[in-house]
Amino acid sequence: MSHHPDTELLRLYASGAIDTAHGAAIASHLDSCPHCRNKVTLFESEAAEEMIAVSNAEQKSSEELEQVFAHMLDDITTLDADYSKPKVRKPGKVRVDGKEFIVPPTIAPLVDRMGEWRSYGGKVFTSTIDIDEECRVSLLYINKGVQVPQHTHKGYESTLVLHGSFQDENGEYHAGDFIREDGETKHAPQTTEQQDCLCLSILTQPMIFTQGVARVFNRFGKGMYP
Repeated sequence: MSHHPDTELLRLYASGAIDTAHGAAIASHLDSCPHCRNKVTLFESEAAEEMIAVSNAEQKSSEELEQVFAHMLDDITTLDADYSKPKVRKPGKVRVDGKEFIVPPTIAPLVDRMGEWRSYGGKVFTSTIDIDEECRVSLLYINKGVQVPQHTHKGYESTLVLHGSFQDENGEYHAGDFIREDGETKHAPQTTEQQDCLCLSILTQPMIFTQGVARVFNRFGKGMYP
């Protein structure tokens, strides 16, 4: 595994301040990435030590400290539903283009909120996931031997590879990899003739196409969501 969430996202995850979609994506990445798991453990320890230091500085009584840790435990338990500390779940199933894929347990609750698949030329399929958040969350399936038109981003694009692989101008990405792009990136993701790809996509703002006839979509709403 070569691509990981950045430190900022891992700290947000460790603190429980991450949004639902990124929380699920990072939890799934952590399942197969000991490097990032160790980082999250460190950030959690730092947060706990900071809380203890603040409590000592304020000279709280032992009873008040117990209340602080009780509230902290309540918060951690509550955050299970927000994917910051995922519960043990069963894997989910995704069916698209006549194929069935198994997705990690941390992603399964998102699958339950999927909409209908939309097809672009029978080569690219997207399904929007209904989450009450500002970002656009989708499952994206790219068939074998397909190139997505080159584009950039008004905000951030986070991608978790769930199955298969794809590549772009910046590298190759395989199952478990987490990639985050912004407006400094122009890329044209593509699959090989031998391998398709299923991804979880999180967009904070629409894509902006930068080449070819796909740029016509930029005229409608200053960009396009998949």
